Amino acid sequence: MNTLVLAYLVMQFVTHWKCLGGVPQLVVVSLDGFPKEQLSRHPWEHLTWVYAHGSHPRRFINQFPTKSFPNHFSIATGLYQESHGVVGNTVFDPNLKRILTIKDHELFTQNPGVMPLWTLNEQLGGHSGCIMWPGCDGPFNGRNVTYWEPYRGNATLTELVDLAVKWLTDSMTPANLVFVYHNQPDLAGHVYGPDSSYYSDELKKVDAGIGYLFQMLQLRGLRQSVDVVILSDHGTASVSAQTGIIDLNTVLNRNCIPSPAPPRCLISGLFKKDLYVYAKLQNGSRANHYRVFLKENPHMQAWHYKDNPRISSITLVAEIGYVFQDFRKYIKGYQEEGYPGLTETFGDHGYEVDNPSMEPIFVAVGPSFRKKFIAEDFSNVDVYPLVCVLLGLPPGPNNGSLDAINTMLARSIPLQLMPPILVALGTLVLWMLLSTQVT
Repeated sequence: MNTLVLAYLVMQFVTHWKCLGGVPQLVVVSLDGFPKEQLSRHPWEHLTWVYAHGSHPRRFINQFPTKSFPNHFSIATGLYQESHGVVGNTVFDPNLKRILTIKDHELFTQNPGVMPLWTLNEQLGGHSGCIMWPGCDGPFNGRNVTYWEPYRGNATLTELVDLAVKWLTDSMTPANLVFVYHNQPDLAGHVYGPDSSYYSDELKKVDAGIGYLFQMLQLRGLRQSVDVVILSDHGTASVSAQTGIIDLNTVLNRNCIPSPAPPRCLISGLFKKDLYVYAKLQNGSRANHYRVFLKENPHMQAWHYKDNPRISSITLVAEIGYVFQDFRKYIKGYQEEGYPGLTETFGDHGYEVDNPSMEPIFVAVGPSFRKKFIAEDFSNVDVYPLVCVLLGLPPGPNNGSLDAINTMLARSIPLQLMPPILVALGTLVLWMLLSTQVT
């Protein structure tokens, strides 16, 4: 009985805090494949304003491999890929004995203890929305999000903004956390390469879409109350179809595990004698542009890409600008789709994180962030504890840190966390009073 009373009192405190206007709202926008190096190569009408009025790190560090789904899930969970299990856009699960793609929710649920931010927010009484964000189309811990929009390859950023603002301003259940995923400029980078006019045109559309976001927030009276984080998952590197494709059949006469990750080849479960295969691949690397790593290699440890059965026993990583032979089927797909103006230059990612062309962007603007501030380097797994601070959520197990990302906040963490701390203290006092009366 006392437990029920205590739970009721906690809910009363939380409800009172929300009624006082203490519920912050946050929008996280991901621009897939937006490289930081492009910021200095183009004039920006709206992104320039965002950077001038917000905070960003000297370097935003993503996870290896620099692929879309793994990095988006690391952002949402604060976990390294070896911890959350999404170790590639497509993975072979040795326990399930099958290949998992984005169509399989099992891709994201290997670790039953994983709780993405959108689920954590829902469990604490918030309302989350996900627009095409990888992994958000299924339940975690038995809970779905309040709002969800499935992937549409032709969706414009302005359409996504309209939907996000609609959820934020819903009269009955306004969302306090919205994740927005946009597939550009990644798609244009793959089809045309990052140095093409088509790619530049997509960057202009992205910039206009960001401007539209802040225009809509202004029109709906949310500009001064909603925090906005704009980030990406990786960059893009040019690949020549004539000189940049490595044919492993000349080395091993065996293909990679099927995977849309041409800069990275997985060798697992196909060979009995891994060391023999490793020696063959290592010898072949002398005449080709790739490196070979066993799971025990220190690089794999440093990348936090080792301790998971979905990670292959041997991993090949192409040098920047090179891909493995699987890439040819993507070129064929682009040709069959009828993309105009195709050349022999394309683009890809998945390379090592230390290459500048793989570095993503991060900038945060809103009432919770300092203006014109540059923080020290931080990782995309640090976004998880940051969101927890902004929304007053108790973080679950994660690999993130607030050491560097905390410096961007306009208020110190103790002040940010004061409302939930007061709830906890008030509950403790009431519990002590009740205990005294009972005894």
